[in-house]
Amino acid sequence: MSGKRLTEVFDSSGLTVTAVKEFGEWNLEAGALVLADGGLCCIDEFNSIKEHDRTSIHEAMEQQTISVAKAGLVCKLSTRTTILAATNPKGHYDPNESVSVNIALGSPLLSRFDLVLVLLDTKNEEWDHIISSFILQNKGCPSKSEKLWSMERMKTYFCLIKSIQPKLSDESNLILVRYYQMQRQSDCRNAARTTIRLLESLIRLAEVTLEPIYFLIAHARLMFRDTVTLEDAVTVVSVMESSMQGGALLGGINALHTSFPENPMEQYRTQCEIILERLELKDLLHKELQRLDRL
Repeated sequence: MSGKRLTEVFDSSGLTVTAVKEFGEWNLEAGALVLADGGLCCIDEFNSIKEHDRTSIHEAMEQQTISVAKAGLVCKLSTRTTILAATNPKGHYDPNESVSVNIALGSPLLSRFDLVLVLLDTKNEEWDHIISSFILQNKGCPSKSEKLWSMERMKTYFCLIKSIQPKLSDESNLILVRYYQMQRQSDCRNAARTTIRLLESLIRLAEVTLEPIYFLIAHARLMFRDTVTLEDAVTVVSVMESSMQGGALLGGINALHTSFPENPMEQYRTQCEIILERLELKDLLHKELQRLDRL
């Protein structure tokens, strides 16, 4: 029929590309990953993606491109995006099993995520109080604090720090490498999370030189620094510990169930002592404690 538009979807998840036949000619329509090039792509129910669709996602996350050879159309599309994905366990979450088993997601794909955070609905009276207070305060009309930044000021700041390209210092490089080595040598290590990609993730989270949206969690860039300091490296290791199943450096503390500290510097000092002592970097610890005492 004249004017009839026929669509053949080659990626049922709508993440990569769709081949569209219109007026007798085939065209490609970009999916979510391609449209999010240079930004952030949020995916819910990530484990429900069909197995044959995950091949394209592997390439998108690893090479930041999608190769297309559909309906006589051959090209390569950019997918330089950060992926924020959410998924649920296939049943009751079993802490004795790996994350990969609990969410029925293959280790190769799971290892491509820099951070894997497990949120469990545990019985914690203090945490319940924090959550309920936060919800109730936002439902009402709380008075604006002069210490809080406006949304416009935050946008301006984020645009400003995007131009910063932090470089690793010798101290931060030593901490990240030592942490990577310790994870690789651990008897209870998760093979899917302790590949060479772990070291690459640590570097990205600390300095950020490629992905344009990572400044949201990259500590050096967020702190408006052009050099990744020891403080940045310690913070990154702390964040990574929260995403590692069986992370032992912080003594089993779940950072996901804590509130903002009243004294951030004191908390950093405590984390610094624990992490650098476990990594056997006492010289760096002594130097950092002296710096903190001078502040």
